[in-house]
Amino acid sequence: MTDLRNTIAHILEHKQHLADANEATIQQYVVLPILRALGWDDANLASMEVLPEYAVTGGQVDYALKVGQKLTLFIECKKWNEPLDKHEDQIVTYAVKAGMPIVGLTNGKIWRFYFSWIEGTSVSDRIFCEIDIEDREAAISDLGKYLLKSNVASGEAGLNAEIALEEKGKTSTSEIRPIVPNPNPVDDVTDNPSEKRPITILPESNVEWTIEWVRNSFSQELRTFYEKTYSEERLQLFYGAIVGAQNLIETEGWKLNLPKASKMLCGFFLKDKGVIGRIKRIFGILPSGRFPDPIVDRDGELIKRIPILPRIFVRITKEEANRLEHEHNKCKYYGVMESKSADYIFYDIPEDMSTLLPVFEFAYKKHTGN
Repeated sequence: MTDLRNTIAHILEHKQHLADANEATIQQYVVLPILRALGWDDANLASMEVLPEYAVTGGQVDYALKVGQKLTLFIECKKWNEPLDKHEDQIVTYAVKAGMPIVGLTNGKIWRFYFSWIEGTSVSDRIFCEIDIEDREAAISDLGKYLLKSNVASGEAGLNAEIALEEKGKTSTSEIRPIVPNPNPVDDVTDNPSEKRPITILPESNVEWTIEWVRNSFSQELRTFYEKTYSEERLQLFYGAIVGAQNLIETEGWKLNLPKASKMLCGFFLKDKGVIGRIKRIFGILPSGRFPDPIVDRDGELIKRIPILPRIFVRITKEEANRLEHEHNKCKYYGVMESKSADYIFYDIPEDMSTLLPVFEFAYKKHTGN
């Protein structure tokens, strides 16, 4: 992130020239340089990944960012030191109408990121991150999380945003959808891919889930993404882990929502808000085995982010994982992610999911206060 660090340093060195500058100047000398430092190419006519003055219903946004043929994020710019509050209703409205889940609003100095699709909340409540570039190191870290092109393209930026939202007690409905098993997967296929598939709730709470139910409960878009990205062997392991976890949850009678799937993960959330009034993902499964923040091994050495097998992650601390491993020999973890947002411990997917029952049970009781 050297380019971004140097870009922010240069902007702050000359910030006195920006105090009375108009929006176009902020766009030219602040916003575009930051976007370039984050990997966005505003000069490539072939890709046209930075679209200025992009038309939306009711107006236009200053920049629409595109990966391939897909629009991924809006950025709206204001004058340096211009208060952002009075502009947020408009830009979030544009995002909702355009079907854009994440939008950024900035005056060059302050950058705010919003989830546009959180029903029943005020616009200001939809902020999941606010960045002040004068806090340089934090700005470099957060801008990278949510705006680095490679993170946006891979979906990791969205996952980072989900984690940030969890800390505010909200969840995104833009890409995450609950898996609702369909006991008749054959009837799930339609001739028209755009036609909505029927959703069938499990007829009885004690009916066991199957891989076929899980697979056919994904949207066609999500299934296509998985099948293009991962091998059949990896998908079977991923789907099987979801099945094993959900059957375990139902056997234990835990109050968790149906699993929610996105391109990056499948998560299991508390049904109630929990002891601190926040909706939380307490464990989940990663199809790629990758997480956006650095993962270290048992000795604190960085695990290189190369394609690896699907993994289970559980929202507990390293100290708690060590204690569980000591008490239950089979509960051996392989990686740790510690951050300001949350601590997660990573496990290999066992042949029998009940092997990790002590870990899941501890995490459930910890976050429900039972």
